[in-house]
Amino acid sequence: MTDAAQSKRKSQESDETTITKLAKQTHADVDVVRRFYEEEVAALHNEANVKGFVGVIAARRVRQRLLGVGRSTHGPRRTAK
Repeated sequence: MTDAAQSKRKSQESDETTITKLAKQTHADVDVVRRFYEEEVAALHNEANVKGFVGVIAARRVRQRLLGVGRSTHGPRRTAK
């Protein structure tokens, strides 16, 4: 397995662990958490210059959405450019 493939696999495993933990913490359905997480990661990847913390920031945003903290839970957050 190439380094890139191995890194991608580890990232996917990490994402799944994060999604499972968020679902347990917020008592939300795993499929809902996964959808929110994927939305947040996609939005962040489009905006971020440094990608290393995208998962951490996405997890925080998903937790806030699920717990109703801060902004609306109707879609991914958008930031001004």
